[in-house]
Formats: sequence, C-alpha cells, structure tokens
Amino acid sequence: MTDRLGWVGVAVVALAGALAALLEAFLVPLYAGSVIVPVSVVLAVAGNVALPRMARALVPRTGASLVPVLSWLVVMLGFLFGKPEGDVVFPGAPTGAELTFYGTVFGGVLAGLATVALSVPPPVRREDVSR
Repeated sequence: MTDRLGWVGVAVVALAGALAALLEAFLVPLYAGSVIVPVSVVLAVAGNVALPRMARALVPRTGASLVPVLSWLVVMLGFLFGKPEGDVVFPGAPTGAELTFYGTVFGGVLAGLATVALSVPPPVRREDVSR
C-alpha cells in the first residue's frame, strides 16, 4: 500500500474515532428504568483498542496509531465545555451520568494509550561487528 493511501486510511480511521466519541458521549445517560447502564465505557474501551490497531495496520508508525485516540479525545473533551448560548452536554453536578462520562473518558484514554504503547515493535538487536 502506498504511503499516501495509508495516511488517507488513517484519516478515515480518525474520523471513525471522532464519530465513535460522539456516539459514546450521547450514550452516557442511558438508563434501564432508574439504573444507569455504562455501555459507553465498554464501547470506548473496545473502540480505542480497535481503532489504533487499524491505523497501525495501515501505516506502520506509532504516530499513526495515536491519531484516532487523539481525535476521540478531542471530541470527548469538547463536551466538557459549554457553548456561548449556555448549552451543556454534561452538567457540573456529580450525578451518575457525569461519573459515567468520566469513566468513559478514563477507560478510553487508558485503553487507547495502552494499545499505542503495546503496538510499538521491540527494538532490533544489532550484532557486534567489532569482532
């Protein structure tokens, strides 16, 4: 695969990461009756394990596997700030939905960075040529 086509694929994977963050953020306040269901945490961990691996398969560089995690994180952190009109996605009071959101961000970042760190190939041993 050509290098340029691989980076286009990484951009598509990064867009998928941003869309996954959007979906996960709006699944945070998912309730079954009166109990909150943390399905967004499971999706965040699964997505941030799969997407960096896909990017790494397209372009064998560590930076390529970091791109989907960063795009996911930018979208998730963007929901923490209110809009000029006063709209907020997550309220500031410590509720179950807010704690689930923080768990989603923490789990997603931890899974994504662990996947990036573990996808780095081991260093190549060089033979001693001074003999």
